[in-house]
Parts: sequence; C-alpha cells; structure tokens
Amino acid sequence: MTEERFIQIVEAYGANPARWPETERAAAMAFADAYPDVADAALQAEALLDDWLGRPDAQPSELLERRILNRFPAPVAAPVRWQIPAAAAAALLVGAFIGFASGALTVTEPLTPTLYAAADAYAGLDEDWITWLGDDV
Repeated sequence: MTEERFIQIVEAYGANPARWPETERAAAMAFADAYPDVADAALQAEALLDDWLGRPDAQPSELLERRILNRFPAPVAAPVRWQIPAAAAAALLVGAFIGFASGALTVTEPLTPTLYAAADAYAGLDEDWITWLGDDV
C-alpha cells in the first residue's frame, strides 16, 4: 500500500479501521504499523473530524455547506426553444408577403369596359331572332 492510498482511505472512511474497506484493511493497518509518523498525522486529523461528526448536536456550518455545494458542477440551463417562435414568425412573414404580392397580381382597371364589350357582343341577338322568326313578330 502506498502513502497516497492510505491517506485516501483515512480521508474517505475516517480514523476507525473498522470502517475501512475489508479488502484493504489489512494492508492499511500494516502500512500504519510500518510508517507510524505518516499514519499518526493522518489518523489524528481524521479522528478530530470523526469526533465532531459523532456528536449528536453536530450541525454543518454554512461555510461547509457552501464548500460542498461548490464542488458540484453548475446546473445546465435548459436549451432555449427558439425554433417554434421562429417558425411562427416566418409563417407570418410569408403570409404577409403573399398577401401584399397578390394585390399586385389583381386587375386594377375597372371592369365596366369588359362588361360593355361583352354586352356589345350580344347586342345583335334580338335582331337575329327577329330575322329568324320572320315578320310575324
């Protein structure tokens, strides 16, 4: 076991060897026996924290809460749904364009000359009937 791994175990699980992972407990205890100066420093620091956390009235401070919360990544904001309003605006613009453009395609001359021309085409209809029926009419 390395010094770095021993410190990681003590920081994660505390100073009490009963809380250490069973797979690494024997190696960590052997490391503590072989290097008492390194192990004692790490164990004493974590023992203070263990004692404080073991108190029934232990409440985390506001500073500790902020430090813990600051370690989490910032929440990702939901992506802005701009496609739907953009599609509606595009449809309105196309509709307005077609509406104004269709005004340019309509006939702006009055229809009266066309109606008179059609009436003139049938103007002689009465005379044709009269000639067909003969003078009896």
